[in-house]
Amino acid sequence: MKIWHKILLVFSLTLLLASALAYDAFYSAPSRFTIRHETLSSIYIPEQLDGVKILYFSDLDYNNFMDEQRLAKLVRTMNELSPDVVIFGGDLFDQNARPVNPRSMSTLSGMLKQIEAPLGKFAVLGDIDERSEERLANVRTVLYDADFEVLKNQSLNLHNTGTDTVVLVGLDNSLTGYADINAAYANVSRTSYTITICHTPDTADYVPSDLTKYFLAGHSHGGQVYWFFGSLLEPEMAEKYLRGKHTINGLYTVDVTNGVGTTIKDVRFLANAEIVLYRLEHKNIAPN
Repeated sequence: MKIWHKILLVFSLTLLLASALAYDAFYSAPSRFTIRHETLSSIYIPEQLDGVKILYFSDLDYNNFMDEQRLAKLVRTMNELSPDVVIFGGDLFDQNARPVNPRSMSTLSGMLKQIEAPLGKFAVLGDIDERSEERLANVRTVLYDADFEVLKNQSLNLHNTGTDTVVLVGLDNSLTGYADINAAYANVSRTSYTITICHTPDTADYVPSDLTKYFLAGHSHGGQVYWFFGSLLEPEMAEKYLRGKHTINGLYTVDVTNGVGTTIKDVRFLANAEIVLYRLEHKNIAPN
């Protein structure tokens, strides 16, 4: 094969690959919800909660690119996983969403109400949720009507079949809200397995390491479009922990989900829209 034939072939294959990646990023990836499975194993997780499944999703960004059809697919996908607990990590409506009206609120709450979770559905507030008093009131109404309990700087004991518990701590976001650490952890014991949920990942640096076992966050969309040395989204309070899992001083883990919605542009690259399913596992104390 002549050299110019080889060059032409390489160029053609490169162009074909680039076209395929671009098509996927704009037309497939935004509505392709991947499932990330994680196991949380600890001696502090009671046997009564061994095997409990906690589904976490964040950044719905409804009423712009996330429409009714895409949301219906998301709800079906979540219910197929049969979670025991569902947690929403904030930002219900997109920052550039069309005007919110009673009809869109009713549609959204009705669809979120279809999410099944026998041990409860919980939520924290994102920075977009609290951008104005009107937006906050709309978000609270939708979540209440959909059977989600909002945790704002407070803790909650999560039960299964008995009296033993793990603890959920819900923190307010650190941009348009106020993360009151002292209030949130006021009733938390050091011997509890405590999962903290906060929309803004960098808030993780301020929580008590002796009271936190795992920290769930969102906000950044994992960059949404990620190219290793930069990304489309690098928002404030997700500058240190933009994506993935990070161990803090060897004591607890910060886990930043990519979220399920899109903003600015309806595109995703190397930052799949994701649902995270955590399975609790009681870990026996090793014998001497």
